[in-house]
Amino acid sequence: MKILICGGSGFIGQNLSRYCLDKGHQAVILDRNKSRITSPQLESFEVDLLRPEMFNKKWFEGADAVINLSGRDIFTFWNKTARKAIRESRITVNKNLIDFIAKLDQKPGVFISASAVGYYGNRGETELLENEGPGQGFLAEVCKAWEAEAKRAETLGMRSVQVRTAPVLLKSGGILLQVLKSMSFGFTFIFGGGSQWFSWLHMKDLLRIYLEAAVNENLSGPVNACAPNPVRFRDFIKTLTQFKKSIAIPFPAWLLKLFLQETADVVLFSQRMIPGKMLKANFEFSYPKLEDALNDIFDFNPLSSPLN
Repeated sequence: MKILICGGSGFIGQNLSRYCLDKGHQAVILDRNKSRITSPQLESFEVDLLRPEMFNKKWFEGADAVINLSGRDIFTFWNKTARKAIRESRITVNKNLIDFIAKLDQKPGVFISASAVGYYGNRGETELLENEGPGQGFLAEVCKAWEAEAKRAETLGMRSVQVRTAPVLLKSGGILLQVLKSMSFGFTFIFGGGSQWFSWLHMKDLLRIYLEAAVNENLSGPVNACAPNPVRFRDFIKTLTQFKKSIAIPFPAWLLKLFLQETADVVLFSQRMIPGKMLKANFEFSYPKLEDALNDIFDFNPLSSPLN
């Protein structure tokens, strides 16, 4: 396949680009930053996806799938400027891409857009399958509009998939990188009471889900990209301290909200997401349990560890 990856130089994009190339596919990267990947099967173009007048039809020639991963980092204080950037980098970019694809004589077969667990808002103990409606809050509003633009691909005769992604685990980015920063000083935090559900996913399984979405014509609409075994946030931190020794310090929700305001939702919301469509498609997760995922990420060898 020839796969066009928008945002292909980001945290997920770089890994997905390499994965697609390793699987024998062609890749075209569109990103504001120059790709650090080189391959005879790769083309890379520096472009601002918020400026559709810069788009070139040649980039899309022969593309079987378009995957849009672009989006500004949400791990920042959500002031007016940040909110605008978060919205535009997701919603407006999807709109620009669909509007441009509509003008192509030959359209790709599928448009795959990133989305996020934030779609569901704060849902307590509810098991969240793909048919659940959106929740409340800034991220839920962004995800709802983000997905709505992606679904417009269906009006062009294309299949559309919206990948509602849980926090992705890899040391080089995402929430794990943020937590490891404090752990390097010997401590970390359990936010709120710690009983909130935390959905997660190993990067390797996310890459497999994206490629499955590209090749599996039976997958469409929203797809929960998460491991089948979510954990309580306190258990996430407790398990993590088995691999990176540190002291877990309670951090009250009210204090976190005082500092971060609505941005605190990222770690305080309870989201018990279940990958219903992937399980129905008989997708086998390489890392269904958190400890297995962290074993791989930290390359932990129990034989080399001292006995208790």
